[in-house]
Amino acid sequence: MHSPSNMLMTALWAALGIMALLWTIPCGAVANWGQNQGISFRKVFMVSLFLTPLAGLIFVWIARSSRGNPALAQTATRG
Repeated sequence: MHSPSNMLMTALWAALGIMALLWTIPCGAVANWGQNQGISFRKVFMVSLFLTPLAGLIFVWIARSSRGNPALAQTATRG
């Protein structure tokens, strides 16, 4: 038979794992969006992981606006 303390520890570890997934999945989604905008996946993921995914969104938004439009830059250099 399992003791109540073992069941409690199992429930706590399961809750910790669920919380970790609920934190890292949005961080990965933000990092993927940042990579599509031309920013390093790892950089955006680390900002999102250590601060918040919202901070990662703000980071990508600011970095994207400072980089300019890559499609427009390619069009200007081809001319």
